[in-house]
Amino acid sequence: MEGTIDLENTQEAGRGFEMPLPKRSLFREHAIQYHASNRQKEVLPRFVSPPIFTFLWVLVALCLISGWVASSIHLPVLTPGIGLVQAQRPSGATPVLLFVAATQQHVLHAGEHARLQIGTAGPAFSGNVTEVSATVLSPQSARQQFHLDGAGALLVTQPSVVLTVILPARTLATTYQGSVVQAQIQVGEQNLLSFALS
Repeated sequence: MEGTIDLENTQEAGRGFEMPLPKRSLFREHAIQYHASNRQKEVLPRFVSPPIFTFLWVLVALCLISGWVASSIHLPVLTPGIGLVQAQRPSGATPVLLFVAATQQHVLHAGEHARLQIGTAGPAFSGNVTEVSATVLSPQSARQQFHLDGAGALLVTQPSVVLTVILPARTLATTYQGSVVQAQIQVGEQNLLSFALS
């Protein structure tokens, strides 16, 4: 019929005139170029930022300076002793008898400096060791040899080496004769660095 449209023929005719759709890229062209250029760049490793790098160098320098200062500062090495003030000599000098543990015998020598204090709160004095006994005395032998009795007998409780320190004339009054003396004898020096590490 002339008034009717043949749909089937029209669809077949239209299939012959289908226009191809343009192919779209998933990525735009400039995005691909940007990605490719980034891959070609050399990326250098950045371990620390400049401020941290400077801080680390300053820290290393401070450690080196501190180590040098600590190694140049020397501290006295002291060994303790206890003893009695003896009677003044005709010259006026006052001898002090000190008992030091026998384990310290190898570091004790005549001429070493000693700091003395009468009792626990009495006057303090300084002197030099003039004599060091060559033999170690037992507590019993020390009491007999130096006539230690009463409180003096309690001073020597272990094998000891006997030291004599001479104080200058008129350093102590005669009223201090027989007083108990606390002593620190300097037997060497040690730098601050080795002291901190020990």
